[in-house]
Amino acid sequence: MAHGRKYAINGNATCTQSATLPLLTVISTANVRPKIFDLLLGSAASPVDQQGRFQLQRCTTTGTPGSSITPQALDGDPAALATSGLAVFSAGPTLTANAFLLTLVGAMRSSLRWVAKDGAEIVLPATASNGVALMATSISAAWSLDMCVHYSE
Repeated sequence: MAHGRKYAINGNATCTQSATLPLLTVISTANVRPKIFDLLLGSAASPVDQQGRFQLQRCTTTGTPGSSITPQALDGDPAALATSGLAVFSAGPTLTANAFLLTLVGAMRSSLRWVAKDGAEIVLPATASNGVALMATSISAAWSLDMCVHYSE
């Protein structure tokens, strides 16, 4: 799988259900079309029986994240052009209605991982402030969530 420059975004947040405030965002620029090829969700907290549905939803603004995450180069490449935000968002991005690109359902006791088949990465538009938001659309109770997104530019 040829990817060009590869980056990782890692973060941790308290996972709570929301239809408007994401846990994490990946935002492109007018100069690059990021391609998400790996997504890992899990928890290092003491396991309990909590379930959740996580969805990647298209967005057309960045929102106001609680913090920004600096993407880390996986191969020593220059700084990434895409940006990322981490919960807790004080204002969510503008979400594209019903534009869910991936749905993962799982429990706190086990990690969830999605890896794209060759050529089937989730491609973000080369449009400033557009991207995807990782949403917790159904959660049985709040829990600590560790997230890792690998993407290429």
